[in-house]
Amino acid sequence: MATAEQTPIGADEATLTRDRRGAEQPMGIWPIAPGMWKVGTGSSDYSEYTVDLQEGRCTCSDWEYRGEPGSGEINRCKHAARILMALERIHPPADADVDQTLVAQRKRWSR
Repeated sequence: MATAEQTPIGADEATLTRDRRGAEQPMGIWPIAPGMWKVGTGSSDYSEYTVDLQEGRCTCSDWEYRGEPGSGEINRCKHAARILMALERIHPPADADVDQTLVAQRKRWSR
């Protein structure tokens, strides 16, 4: 069984910010293929994104502009962070006000 990694002390602020948003903002997640997930934002302006965990990509604009390999700006977007937290591959930042849907998602999707 894989263990979740703690956000390392000294992790870059961009990653911590996206991890915090991924933990705090309401989002729906559902698998669409092995390693592929859809994420629906819970905001009043609903959007859906596709996250490919195997390739480490997301269809969001944050990833498009800051996450492409070689850009070096971010390690993951909030959508990928949300899925990784739901699967318990990473933990929410200690200072995050965790959204209750994430708590339910962790119960459903973690193994």
